[in-house]
Amino acid sequence: MGLVQREMEAAGFSTISLSPMPEWTAAAGVPRIAAIEHPFGQTIGRPGDVAGQTAVLRATLAALAEIEEPGTIRHLPFRWTGPEPEEGPAPPIVELISRRPWLYRKLLAGDIPAA
Repeated sequence: MGLVQREMEAAGFSTISLSPMPEWTAAAGVPRIAAIEHPFGQTIGRPGDVAGQTAVLRATLAALAEIEEPGTIRHLPFRWTGPEPEEGPAPPIVELISRRPWLYRKLLAGDIPAA
């Protein structure tokens, strides 16, 4: 995503990523990050929680409007409460990196490994 966002920024569009792992997202070169303490797969909130999801979106857009310097991480004031969501199977890229961790550097450099 960082590569796309950098190109959009170069064309004059401001961008922001909502991330539960802001340090990893920053390593990909994303211009602006809204960090959130939510589990993977539910970054914006619980399914069906329209009010909660709307609050996360509004806070993310407010961070986009307020962050002036690219490279900034803004921690949003949301914390996950209650039970963690059930985990499904790992995404294919996670399985690949788990088996071949040396490919992680290539991934960060934008050199997407083949399966």
